[in-house]
Amino acid sequence: MKHFLVFLLIFIGIGSVSAQQAKITGTVKDNTGETIIGANVTIKGGTGGTITDIDGHFSIDASTNATLVVSFIGYTTQEVALKGKTNIVVTLNEDSQALDEVIVIGYGTQKKVNLTGSVSAVKIDEAIASRSISNVSSGLSGLVPGLVVNQSTGFAGSDGASLKVRGLGSINNSDPLIVVDGMPDVDINRINMNDIESISVLKDAASSAVYGSRAANGVILITTKNGLGQSKAKITYNGSYAWASPVEFYDYMNDYSRALTMHMRAAGTGNSSTNFRQGTVEQWMAMSMVDPILFPNTDQFDEMFRTGGTLNQTISASGGSDKMNFYASIGIMDQKGLQIHNDYSRYNMRFNLDYKIRDNFKIGMKSDGQWSETTAPRGSGLENAGLKYAVSGILNKHPETGEYGGAMAYGENSAAGNVAAEYEAYRTTTSRKEFNGNAYAEWEPLKGLKLNVSYALRYYNQFSKAVQNPLKQWNFQSNTVAREMPDNGGDGITDSNYEGYKTLFQGRISYDREIAPGHHITAMFNAAEEFWSDRQLGAWRKDRLHSSLEELNAASAAQQTNWGRSESEGLRSFIGRVNYAMFDKYLFEFNFRSDGSSRFAKGHQWGFFPSGAIGWRISEEAFFAPLKKAISNAKFRASYGTLGNNSGVGRYEQKETMKTTNYIMNGKLVQGFSASKMINQDLSWESTRVINVGLDLGLFNNQLTAELDWYDRFTTGMIRGSSISSILSGYDAPRVNIADLRNRGIEANITWRSKVGKLDYSINVNASYNVNKLEEWGDHLDRGWTALNMPYHFLYIYEAYPGLVQSWNQIYNAPYQGNYTAPGDILIKDLNGDGQIDDKDKKAWKDKYRETPLGQFGITLTGGYKGFDIQALFQGSYGRADMWLDDLNNVSVPADRYAFQSFHWNDTWSLDNRNASMPRLVTGSGGSYNRTESTFWAENMNYVRLKNLQIGYSIPTKLLKKISFERARIYLSAENVFTITPWKGVDPEKSISSWNQQYNRSDANDLYPLVKTYSIGINVEF
Repeated sequence: MKHFLVFLLIFIGIGSVSAQQAKITGTVKDNTGETIIGANVTIKGGTGGTITDIDGHFSIDASTNATLVVSFIGYTTQEVALKGKTNIVVTLNEDSQALDEVIVIGYGTQKKVNLTGSVSAVKIDEAIASRSISNVSSGLSGLVPGLVVNQSTGFAGSDGASLKVRGLGSINNSDPLIVVDGMPDVDINRINMNDIESISVLKDAASSAVYGSRAANGVILITTKNGLGQSKAKITYNGSYAWASPVEFYDYMNDYSRALTMHMRAAGTGNSSTNFRQGTVEQWMAMSMVDPILFPNTDQFDEMFRTGGTLNQTISASGGSDKMNFYASIGIMDQKGLQIHNDYSRYNMRFNLDYKIRDNFKIGMKSDGQWSETTAPRGSGLENAGLKYAVSGILNKHPETGEYGGAMAYGENSAAGNVAAEYEAYRTTTSRKEFNGNAYAEWEPLKGLKLNVSYALRYYNQFSKAVQNPLKQWNFQSNTVAREMPDNGGDGITDSNYEGYKTLFQGRISYDREIAPGHHITAMFNAAEEFWSDRQLGAWRKDRLHSSLEELNAASAAQQTNWGRSESEGLRSFIGRVNYAMFDKYLFEFNFRSDGSSRFAKGHQWGFFPSGAIGWRISEEAFFAPLKKAISNAKFRASYGTLGNNSGVGRYEQKETMKTTNYIMNGKLVQGFSASKMINQDLSWESTRVINVGLDLGLFNNQLTAELDWYDRFTTGMIRGSSISSILSGYDAPRVNIADLRNRGIEANITWRSKVGKLDYSINVNASYNVNKLEEWGDHLDRGWTALNMPYHFLYIYEAYPGLVQSWNQIYNAPYQGNYTAPGDILIKDLNGDGQIDDKDKKAWKDKYRETPLGQFGITLTGGYKGFDIQALFQGSYGRADMWLDDLNNVSVPADRYAFQSFHWNDTWSLDNRNASMPRLVTGSGGSYNRTESTFWAENMNYVRLKNLQIGYSIPTKLLKKISFERARIYLSAENVFTITPWKGVDPEKSISSWNQQYNRSDANDLYPLVKTYSIGINVEF
């Protein structure tokens, strides 16, 4: 026993010595022998950690039996067992996956290190897919340099953003081409974000030329998931719910006595009679506190808006093997809009499959379907529902009888707005179904030689029903009907059906081989034929049997009308590309596309669009070796090419068409046909020439990366209607190639990735700057915001004297402004000195763009620590300005039924409020230039916005395995958190002066706010 105790003490002593703490030193090198700065060294299973110094050395206190974990970005992580050693040398091998990063390009993929064109790629990771947004376009904001993303409304079902690549590329449609899984012209906002693998934005001619006639404004390639590379099958569920509220909106004045007072004040200053009486004002002020039903002060905005919400759920299954890979998903999005009676639901289904029948032969398909249901009150925006007429002196709905209220004050217009009644009287429901399918077969008869044939189909069917429900608005004071709606006295119903399809048939040959040591060639030739067919059918009837019957045959045939149309288009194309890489240092690329379009007349149907690019990986040169320790990658690239655009020409615009015409024949009026337009037989494609020079850098083994680009994009022959239209009678003027527009700009995309102990973090900053100039206009050009050697759509406005007129002496000493100018008005400068104010006094502000900003930026911050992750996305723009003139800040107010805001009472000029920032209220004569576009109303639209903030936590795997889960993450996310801007309007991101091409409407008075959301969600994989 004694000997045993001695032995035990000796054993414990030896153990304690062998497990003692010691200072462990070492050096970390790469596989070339160069030391690595900033490598992470941690103790496996412990909490200690350090990083290597400038010489690659490290020192850490650890047990001599511990295992060290050594890692660095761009290298594979290594675990080193000390086994009693106190000094070690660790060699890290480069991570081939980082070196072999592949970017999706047109008709194929390419290693990023060998890319010569300007392409920005976004990997749709869990953090992006988890954002509480209802569409893909809005999710791209702040992520891609040179991509301008403007969301103009938060209206459910129509809240997609407009996209512009490198500014305004044409005076016609300048939207980029959207290609999803090889199929052009897919609606980006109907795709489930959770289904997307990656998004590539092609910005120069070298990368876009393979899309030819539709690539002048850039191309956005979307690739969906396919399960490739998965070791085993998995099922994933992503679900979230978001609560929504307006980002920013006006403060509606729900004090009717004050509203009537302002009407009376405005009539007095405008020398016009008023509909209202002081007694009404005083009565309303007193009685509203006693009887809010007969004397209401309704907050119409509060009645109209509600807390919105979005439920988003996706369940998917994916997997792969050496023979097959697949991805299948079902997604449901249910969106409750901010506005009452505005809801949107979308159902998505996707199935992607690739199957290798033999080692050299495979087939596959990509298919998805969507079904959406939209409910809209009257129109797709606030102004269509008469927002500016919604007065607070109306009780929207009687709390006991449920009857709708109308105007009750003496002198108020009977057509004053009741938003609840408006939205009930006019309703539109739209159901849209789409299918996109693409099937292919690929045969590799020889190594590197592939033959591919594919057929794609896109089909859609949309049915819309617009109904008018008769209802009465009551004057509860007199118990009489104040107004009957709809105003046209009917209970009409309109059914519209839109149906169409597109087919794409392609045959492709590709070759990819190393033809000699260090010489790699890739070639591709593709032939394609696209065909579009669309048709529309609609009908209208009136006098339904009952308001609950919403079918055409439930309405009278005594008053009815119908309409219909159909059209088609074809495009035949030949596409080619050759890439040559010499020793992975010298890179050459040539692309071309030849398009033949049915839109043009014979002789001008075909366009040829070539491009070329070169690249030089300077960092691979022998003379660069001394710099490799700091600059691990450096590549110069340059490209030149031409692209086309046919969006300025309608499908039948270059075809001889007829119209019905009345004739006198044999003394009787008969109907015949005549030519309806003049054809310009020489009309041809818009052509865009693009020069791009870029530099890609990777520092400290790509811990810091930078992509820098300069470009010059010159569009010639832009298509516009001829000014001959002003002298034609009975004919449509011919379209002509009329104008040239140049865009120049710079872009930067800089990323820093690092790790400190167990904290992983990254910082990405992207920014762009773009200027455009109209260099040619081959026709008559009136004065306006379109002028030679100026930006397209710049500020062209009057210059106002600072502030508001405070005295009559100021008016006497100023140029003549009109008979009724008075203190409290805006005075305009007579810039040409002719003693009068007219259009010749307007001034051009060439650095103030009205539609697109001069520059934009995005900053993404990410971090991860012990299962927690956080992401913050800041986004903003600068160099855009416009007029703060909309229907809700009017100071030239109508005589009645106007929705006053709080600033009308607090901040409009009067003798008692001389420091106000807004002019006096006027109804009638006066204030001639108080609503004119001038520097007084010009506002800077620069802004910085916290676009997204997301915090997540991944539950430890050891806990999940007990319930057969692979991983689970819960998260909180917020969208449009706050905005810093000098803009006084609803939102600086909204379009103010432009025509919304996506939704075919003017955005000038669509005041629908953007949406701020807070969401909670979960990602589960098993």
